Amino acid sequence: MADAVERELAAGGVKSGERLPSVRTFAAKLGVNSATVVAAYRVLEEKGLVYSKPGSGTYVLPKTMPPPREDELGALFQDYEELNGGRLVCDDSTIDLAGNSPAAEAFPAADFKNAIDAVLDAEGGYAFSYLESEGYFPLRRILSGFSRTQYGIACGPENILLTSGAQQALDLISKALLRPGDTVLAETPSYIGVRSAFAMHNARLLGVPVERDGMNLDIAEYYAKQYRPRLLYTMPVYQTPTGVCMSAEKRGRLLGLAEKYDFYIVEDDLFSDLNLRGERLLPLKSEDGADRVLYVRSFSKLLMPGLRTGYIVAPPELFEKLAAAKYATDISGSGLIQRALAVYFQNGCWDRNLQGLAAACRERLHTALRIVSEWKRFGVKTDEVKGGFGLWLTLPEGVTDREIYYPCRERKVMLAPGSSFYLSPMSGFQRHLRVSFAAANRLGEGLRIVGECIRSAVNGGCGHTIFI
Repeated sequence: MADAVERELAAGGVKSGERLPSVRTFAAKLGVNSATVVAAYRVLEEKGLVYSKPGSGTYVLPKTMPPPREDELGALFQDYEELNGGRLVCDDSTIDLAGNSPAAEAFPAADFKNAIDAVLDAEGGYAFSYLESEGYFPLRRILSGFSRTQYGIACGPENILLTSGAQQALDLISKALLRPGDTVLAETPSYIGVRSAFAMHNARLLGVPVERDGMNLDIAEYYAKQYRPRLLYTMPVYQTPTGVCMSAEKRGRLLGLAEKYDFYIVEDDLFSDLNLRGERLLPLKSEDGADRVLYVRSFSKLLMPGLRTGYIVAPPELFEKLAAAKYATDISGSGLIQRALAVYFQNGCWDRNLQGLAAACRERLHTALRIVSEWKRFGVKTDEVKGGFGLWLTLPEGVTDREIYYPCRERKVMLAPGSSFYLSPMSGFQRHLRVSFAAANRLGEGLRIVGECIRSAVNGGCGHTIFI
């Protein structure tokens, strides 16, 4: 019986997250004893194919295969990763709906130039000297106060480690905390860089599906029981790429699971400042009374990508390990940039920049939603966007992201195929697109081309024209 169910799962007859028949129903259908069904379900659970939820039933787990190696990635993944890494050049004729950064004209270049000038005038050549590995102390002091007032995070400068962006923060956490074979749980779909940051350190990476109110914590707890993970990676506020926010109930439960199963939560906070609709949400770290959360923040998205500066708020018992990993990686960050950031914050430029960016994004979001709403007649779905830079679209049944990505690319429109955000293939992983409204120079034109490609794919798949 277990083998038969396993074959059905492999054939895709039952989707991940779907509830299997109850023991009593299955036993009656097959004319066997209930104990036989219980034993079969136990075999499947031991194989990591299903999990039991007390009082509710038995559910199908997502596939737990490790992420593909770089040389195993399909053409679609390679194309998008080249774009994401800047190797596919977007010239002036290309409309960029893939980038997860604001348009260059939104960068506060004048304010930052003033900050750099102030540093050079005050310190001259000393502005280019080495810093301590932990980062420029005056900036760490500023960021500790900033974290308390803006995010409700109780910390001091001794808890803050400056990094070269969020990607280096994830790499340092991996170097300091992971051993080969350790398990890391991560939301799926999720930030593309997670795959390389953890897998390169020979960790076993298991994807936990994201639901409308955050990651599925029933599956997360099952994995925690089975594999005793070292880390769990999450974006609780305006998650990339879906934009969902973790509910208050799940936030509290996740913190409890971290204590119960002795793992650390890596919270990647890209967008909690960029509230476009509704109330502003604070990071999970603001509720962390047991020091189980490593809080990661970068200034790449909401300030300027080229600054390559971010920071970790680390539990005291982990700080020295992280600082040692930082020293071994690059000795220290840019003295000039970190000193200029300190001046930038002291001059009150952050709030002014954020207000302008949020206003511009709200206007662009309005434009995007107006156009995308027309795609409902093609069967395209999108959830409410509360923050961040992008829309997460679900394509109609039978249409894949590949069928939209390549025709759009031929017409000089770049967007992000949803499958590239998944850690491993699972049900429906090819039925999504992430469309950014933050950076495109001709947003309306680009979205109309995407709409035309979706209409063509839907009509072509049906064999006759439905939509005019």
